[in-house]
Amino acid sequence: MLSLSNVDVIEVMRRFKSRNIRVCFLVPTYMGLKKSIMDATRGVREFLLTAGVHDYAKQEKGEASRIYVETFLLTGGKIVETKTSLYRPKTKDGDPRIWVYELSKNAKPNDLLAITTKESKLVIVNCSRSNLTDLLNPQNLIYKELFSDESKNLNAVVEELLSKMNEIADRGFIPTLRPGDTGVGYTLETLLGISANSLRSPDYKGIELKSGRRRSLRHGRSTVFSQVPNWSISRVKGKSKELLYLRGRYNEEKKRMQLFHELSAIKTNSYNLRLEIDKENRYLHQIFIDGDQITRDVTWQITVLENRLREKHSETFWVSADTQGRSGDKDEKFHYRTAKYTGNADSSALGILIETGVITLDYTMKEVGKGGVKDQGYLFKIGSKNLNLLFERVENFELGTY
Repeated sequence: MLSLSNVDVIEVMRRFKSRNIRVCFLVPTYMGLKKSIMDATRGVREFLLTAGVHDYAKQEKGEASRIYVETFLLTGGKIVETKTSLYRPKTKDGDPRIWVYELSKNAKPNDLLAITTKESKLVIVNCSRSNLTDLLNPQNLIYKELFSDESKNLNAVVEELLSKMNEIADRGFIPTLRPGDTGVGYTLETLLGISANSLRSPDYKGIELKSGRRRSLRHGRSTVFSQVPNWSISRVKGKSKELLYLRGRYNEEKKRMQLFHELSAIKTNSYNLRLEIDKENRYLHQIFIDGDQITRDVTWQITVLENRLREKHSETFWVSADTQGRSGDKDEKFHYRTAKYTGNADSSALGILIETGVITLDYTMKEVGKGGVKDQGYLFKIGSKNLNLLFERVENFELGTY
């Protein structure tokens, strides 16, 4: 389990992502090192599959079907050329296994191992016993040899959209075309010729656009996607209305029930609500904690969340604007200044980021009229500074041609 790691998983992930290196993680236990065996977690299995290295789902059980992959094991500034075995035993339902030869000599229990690939070979870094600053320096000979840092050209649609945003930036401050919080995004999309809609599909020829005020984005959170729970497998069956009246509170000032609250997997909020990951069944639960009693109210399937991430963010521009005037006022003006391009959402990182509290969930429910309920989505959000962790490719641009 990543929670056993003796170094900060998110900080390590941030370092690899800064070089556009996609990785998955393993944490060997004392017994794992002693018996020379580790579980190939779902994250590892999916990584190896998408990297074209191995598909556990097609592997037969037993010793005869064991395969070996050439491996570079990096630890303490040295390279150990070895091999990794991938197999499914005939016992224990054939649960996928992985073992890195020479690992016991080069790792301690709870060390964090980052796995990536070089062509058809594995590159495994013992992050707990390596200086990642030196290792991931492009001038380092090991880096040049084992880590790909190839610059890929942006496609024609990305270049087209970037050119249009540069032209808009050259206009300086532009009056909002809609008062309110959504003005910054609506104004940019209108200037780009994008019609307002509530569709789940990306905004501009397959590219998603997310806009915000620079002062808010600097320390705030960005919505990654919205996804309703799977009510059919949830304890709460009455959807948002039942959830609001079950866990919401009455607002005396506004004379209504409401539930506007952030939920995290690492701490319980003031409403006694928290997120819980069920790794075995691949569920995400919202739980209510009352002393020693835990009640699981609603449930999401993690596979659905991963699909939603890929669907929403194959390619995305995250645009920030400087502002003049009061936020949300009809006289507010925007100067679109920077854009962060992200490509290839790394869905394998989603579970890690939820588990470590980097991605949180916002409830946005309120009572309207007599017994009516409105929600603005079940919003999965991430701090702007952590956006890079969700994607395989990130490029930053200063807008404007001046």
